[in-house]
Amino acid sequence: MHFRLIPLVFLALNLPAWAAADPLLGTWKTIDDKTGYSLADVIISKDKDNQYSAKIVSTRAIPGTAAQDICIKCTGVQKDMPMVGMTMLTGLSADPAHQHEYIGGKMLDPNSGLRYTARARLMNSGKHLLIHSRADGAAVGRNLTWVKY
Repeated sequence: MHFRLIPLVFLALNLPAWAAADPLLGTWKTIDDKTGYSLADVIISKDKDNQYSAKIVSTRAIPGTAAQDICIKCTGVQKDMPMVGMTMLTGLSADPAHQHEYIGGKMLDPNSGLRYTARARLMNSGKHLLIHSRADGAAVGRNLTWVKY
């Protein structure tokens, strides 16, 4: 009888740890808003200041085109650097006013070399991340969707 209770006690003690897992952390498939194709996989991590960043871990080509492995259109130190290993999202932090929303990010579009401000919202029980990015001073922006693996 006591041996049957041990797994239940173990499960009950660890349930809060499972529930507290950060849903933003992990591997995401990026979906290009212009083509609808997945162009890269990224890993989102969190630093000691509780800010999130996303690093490219793999790239894919749009069907019928060659994969873009180098950031040709980037400027500064990222010009002509490999895309794999490049950080494309930085400074994103939890919005204290809205659960599952994140603000204050800076995003690099490696395909255009443009930089945007970014905010994000977890959707569909944490399976999708909707990112709204906007160039400084622009009236409209882009909506990107990332899908969690």
